[in-house]
Amino acid sequence: MATPEQAITRSLAEYCDRIDRYDADGVLALFAEDGSYDFGFGRVFRGPDELRTLFSRVDVYRATSHHVGNIVVDVDPSGDTARSRAALYAYHVRRADESEVHVWGQYHDRFVRVGSVWLVQERKLRVAAERGTIPEDGRATLYEPLPRGV
Repeated sequence: MATPEQAITRSLAEYCDRIDRYDADGVLALFAEDGSYDFGFGRVFRGPDELRTLFSRVDVYRATSHHVGNIVVDVDPSGDTARSRAALYAYHVRRADESEVHVWGQYHDRFVRVGSVWLVQERKLRVAAERGTIPEDGRATLYEPLPRGV
């Protein structure tokens, strides 16, 4: 049987694989029923319907390649929740014009154990750098920056 750290690390890898295959159902299966994904700047997607909408947006890309590393998992003493931090690099190629998008950042996750499975309760994406993105609402960046010096 996998340790919580192994199971959570596996979940992070599964997320990358499933999102790169445009498997929205597979990605949703990694999230708790009331799970959320915080893209920053107040853009939080909650629950299966909003998360499905978010993950379906990946279809604007002809290809994506997500990679995680430097994974740190801290399991709470109760053994039922955990927090993780993982470095992220994501490469994308837009269908429309073959332009490229590069994102370097971190996933900050809170996991909850449901039976023998660890599910994402809350994910926050924070970004150190991005290239080729199209910021929204007049912001200088698409993604909320990764805090530095904290």
